[in-house]
Amino acid sequence: MPARGRDVLLEVLRTEGVTHVFGNPGSTELPLIDALAGVDDIRYVLALQEATAVGMADGYAQTTGRPAFLNLHTAAGLGNAIGNLTNAKANGTPLVVTAGQQDERHLVDDPLLSGDLVGLAGAVSKWTHEVRSPDELGTILRRAFKDAAAPPSGPVFVSMRMDHLDRPVEAPVPPRSEVDTRVVAADLARLAQLLTEPEHGQLAIVAGDEVAQSGAVGALVELADALGAPVFGSPLYGRSPFPPSHPQWAGMLGPSTAAIRSALAPYRRVFLVGGQAFMVYPRTDGPPLEPGTELVHLAPAPEPVARAHPVLHGAVGDPKATLTALLHEVHGRLEGVWDLAVDRAAAEQRAGAERETREATARARYGPAPMAPMAAAHALLRALPPGTPVVDEAITTGVYVRGFHHEATPDTYFFNRGGGLGWGMPVALGVSLAGGRSPALCVVGDGSTMYSPQALWTAAREQLPVVFAVVDNGQYLILKNLLRGMSGTSVEHERFVAMDLGDPAVDFVELAASMGVDGSRVDATDDITEVVKTALDRGRPHLLHIPITAR
Repeated sequence: MPARGRDVLLEVLRTEGVTHVFGNPGSTELPLIDALAGVDDIRYVLALQEATAVGMADGYAQTTGRPAFLNLHTAAGLGNAIGNLTNAKANGTPLVVTAGQQDERHLVDDPLLSGDLVGLAGAVSKWTHEVRSPDELGTILRRAFKDAAAPPSGPVFVSMRMDHLDRPVEAPVPPRSEVDTRVVAADLARLAQLLTEPEHGQLAIVAGDEVAQSGAVGALVELADALGAPVFGSPLYGRSPFPPSHPQWAGMLGPSTAAIRSALAPYRRVFLVGGQAFMVYPRTDGPPLEPGTELVHLAPAPEPVARAHPVLHGAVGDPKATLTALLHEVHGRLEGVWDLAVDRAAAEQRAGAERETREATARARYGPAPMAPMAAAHALLRALPPGTPVVDEAITTGVYVRGFHHEATPDTYFFNRGGGLGWGMPVALGVSLAGGRSPALCVVGDGSTMYSPQALWTAAREQLPVVFAVVDNGQYLILKNLLRGMSGTSVEHERFVAMDLGDPAVDFVELAASMGVDGSRVDATDDITEVVKTALDRGRPHLLHIPITAR
């Protein structure tokens, strides 16, 4: 029998290394579901809502470093998925997103559950395409996997008419291509000159997500050590771009122009390694850099370079390949220039003292519920075995989650640069699944939890050992704080419209139980460590309800 569209799809998935399909099926996806019923090497991971399917695929792709395959249900399912697809695009997550379109012979009648899928997906995709004939399937799907992973990585969208998967295909399936995108930026000598000519203490480095995504953390550590330069994390970075315990680590830049300007004002030159230069939210006045501060920018794609901020020098290349090659040039220029041994020792001593102070401050805030957010975050992270991934959607408590996370590898910390709620819980499932069903911690706010509680059902179905720590202050505190900064009517009347979640209060333990997940309410900070360790030892999902204060 001639090959059909479904055979082409399965061949591409297998040769692209796909072992999991994430989705929520509908009538237009039934040909794919029927095809998967006859195979054992590709597993469908069921979500009860498309936002959960997107989040799982996002976490899986970020952990494996390869495009994940996502299947959505025509226009309605794609609409449900848009929120988390905006997050995937902002995070630069490589996803091959597909949806079933109605039968080609039926489209003339404008049938139920049809629509302009490519138009709907356009704003959240690198590119979109609706397959026009079964013979296109192989080429388009190969293109999708290649382009999702190419810098800048992100989601691509393919609409597949449901009848195409059951129709014969005459065109052969193109073989998988090996494409090396690890391009070294041009003129390394110039780049090395710009980094070494400032006097010691006059250069700072800012590291973005692209450092972690390209595997360049080790090379950046060596470069920072050679230059004696402090390393700041870009505002709201989503993956750890530098070891938080390293003496050259200067912390994350605050997401305001004033905070960035203040942190970088002492330096003559700033070397940015990453994509978007200086993300701020909400808008604040003034530029992020002082007029005399010069910017040197290395990015894996040309789009973000000089897009919003002028540069003294812009370079385009893979961060790992470029930094690795750059080190030789830098070492040659610095040989015998200065001895940084004393400075490094002093930096290590300062960093150690600062960590001890933060630890002592957090422990001093331990107490009964409602707990101090700083203490709750500290107790959660100190309960984890080394190497346990942490997915952070704790919003206002997240500053403490990030601050107490001292792991050195990017694959142990995940944060959402997209800002859309409902990301963290499903992402934690994808991270666990990609790690061979390994334990993970998801710290999530009460408001965020209610955006994707269906993730709990999938956690139970797949028996993924994720601990969901719901830090509950009963409100949208981040919005209240923004209103307080505006000093408007809400503050004058102490009336915050649509921001309190306590009436009725959500019983998160009962919610988890209804989805098949064990749960515990924790009423004292001292109890958190033992509860987390017990939950991890059981090897199945568990929800912790942790009441916290608003401060």
